[in-house]
Amino acid sequence: MDPIKSQLETLEVKLKAVEEQALREELFIEAANLKFERNLKAFKSHFPEIYEKYLTYEPNSLFNLFVNPNGSANIIDYKTGVPMYSEDPVSQIQKQTQKNIENPILGRLDHSGVAFVENGDIEFLHVELMRNLGEIFVETKSNLAPFKKLGSAVPNKMIFGIGLGYHLEDVIDACKAGYVNIFEPNEDYFFASLFVSDWVSILEKIEAQGAYLYLGVGVTEHEIYEKVYSRSREISVASVCHSWFYQHYPSVEVNKWIAEFKKNYHQFFAGFGFFDDAMIGIANSLGNVKNNCNFMFSANEQQDKALLHDIPAVVVANGPSLDANIEPLKRIQDKVIIFACNSATTALIKHGIIPDFHVALERTKSTYYFLKQHIPESMRKDLNLLVTNVMHPDVAGLFGWAGMALKPGESGTQMLQLSHYRNENKVLRSLSFSNPLVGNTALSYACHLGFKDIYLFGVDNGYIDPEHHHSKASFYYSEEGETVIEPTKIGGQVRIPGNFCETVLSDEFMYVGNCQMERILESFLKENVNCYNCNNGAKIKHSIPLESKDILLPERGVDKHQVVEHIKTNLFAAKADIASMEKLLCEEEFEQLCGTMVELLEEEFDCRESAQEILLKSLRYLYSFRNSADHLGLYQLLEGEALYTSSILISILHNFGDDYEVVPYFRKALKAWVDFLKQCPEYYRQRNRLCQ
Repeated sequence: MDPIKSQLETLEVKLKAVEEQALREELFIEAANLKFERNLKAFKSHFPEIYEKYLTYEPNSLFNLFVNPNGSANIIDYKTGVPMYSEDPVSQIQKQTQKNIENPILGRLDHSGVAFVENGDIEFLHVELMRNLGEIFVETKSNLAPFKKLGSAVPNKMIFGIGLGYHLEDVIDACKAGYVNIFEPNEDYFFASLFVSDWVSILEKIEAQGAYLYLGVGVTEHEIYEKVYSRSREISVASVCHSWFYQHYPSVEVNKWIAEFKKNYHQFFAGFGFFDDAMIGIANSLGNVKNNCNFMFSANEQQDKALLHDIPAVVVANGPSLDANIEPLKRIQDKVIIFACNSATTALIKHGIIPDFHVALERTKSTYYFLKQHIPESMRKDLNLLVTNVMHPDVAGLFGWAGMALKPGESGTQMLQLSHYRNENKVLRSLSFSNPLVGNTALSYACHLGFKDIYLFGVDNGYIDPEHHHSKASFYYSEEGETVIEPTKIGGQVRIPGNFCETVLSDEFMYVGNCQMERILESFLKENVNCYNCNNGAKIKHSIPLESKDILLPERGVDKHQVVEHIKTNLFAAKADIASMEKLLCEEEFEQLCGTMVELLEEEFDCRESAQEILLKSLRYLYSFRNSADHLGLYQLLEGEALYTSSILISILHNFGDDYEVVPYFRKALKAWVDFLKQCPEYYRQRNRLCQ
């Protein structure tokens, strides 16, 4: 064959291919621009912030959205430099979604241990309910096979990665969900999806299912976890309980997201209060108001905190690192304000160090008995106490002076806060991130009072040697250094990053406390708070590792006793009115709330999907009270109980049997919850009568 003719024919084929590709691109561009306009209009209604951002969005120089030979869209993966999809992405992703539907990755919880929780001397209703539900969980687990399929409905979908969005409609259609979470770390990929995917249809499908959508674009793994964590507190733990995890494309960022989520998954189901706890909090708040206690002023009322900028604070907890830090603390004790966390005070006193403030957290009268037994009365009268409003009202009288701030998320706090605002047109100060550990309370106090330099001693939130779990000078040990009181360990043991070592051993409770410390420090970064972690314990983000022997404090000419008196005189002393607070108990309204929840939960259901619907409907009704200032306290009475209970109910519903086999077991568990709700109003009335 003539070589020239052959070359011409080859060139003709290439030109024709170029022309065809140009035509495909022209058609794609025309359709894509129309789709982009439609999608943006839909987002304008549902997510206006996305509309505003992507209306004039400029992608990265690496952005390369192109057309496959079959006319489908594809995009170059930024990390690999190769196309994200095959030449037939629709077929490729259909296979992917089908595989994920047939073999779903599910976030599941085993509540078998709840069947063995023990009630204390107080006989909490909450404990009886949990034990009852735990026994039903074990019964269900014993009698039904594990359910590892997707089913017709799940409480929550976690979709990691959008890419061009080819999978989204199939994933939405796969089953109903109460909550849908879609995350994409790369903002450019989401931008590209606006030209490719039918977001109008996606949003309509989610809305038709009655699901709540959260869309996270361009955020880090830590940010996304914090957002989901916060939202689980705002709209119930059902938004993350029993989740279907779907990963769309391989990615370092997405893998980090999933790893962060799995590592911290237990946090979603820990740290709640419960009904009896909330009633105790109300009773204690009323008692402390009656006792005319000193409450902390709001931030804008606090008089001149500049004095606190010139002297450091030391938060002393009772971790094992305290023993190595005693001598450095003795060296600087006259130059710092010392906040001692409950049992840490016993260790400090033994070494001749008198804290400026003793900080306590536990609300039951056990705190009162502990203090009477382990700190001599002569010494207590010279100590200053810092607690929150939910502390037992007898505790404040043990000390020469006592100050209180409000503990957020409590019914008693909401009632106290609202009554004070209506009487005085002023807001009392709340301590953010002040639990679950007393170290959280002390650190929150140091930050909120206005200290700029904070040192942590004995704030280990874990330990290297399981036999050395607290300071050897504290009441946990004998004179010979032998353990005489075993520490309480809550939750499974976990390994977490260390401050001066690679890892330390912790439990889930202490780990939550460690995370709460990271949150309070992060929230005070804008206030220029410097925190120094001097412990061979857990690493705390936003703190600076510093050996206590290396602390250098300049001579500042500040009298620490003057600072202590300044705190007591100028930052506290707000008073609350008991009569105004009692008006907000709203007993009839609480009875109506419980009654309506019972009505919703007693609606008919015959399968897993309809059972899930009535449970989520009741939770959404309860959460609607969060938006009412007058009734927020009533919501907080049931919030923790509803979170614990719904977590177990959802696990019973989705972990075992088929869509119908599980119904009798779920019905039995639901009845336990309904019976509890029917008792709540009378118990609430009885508790209130005891307080008056």
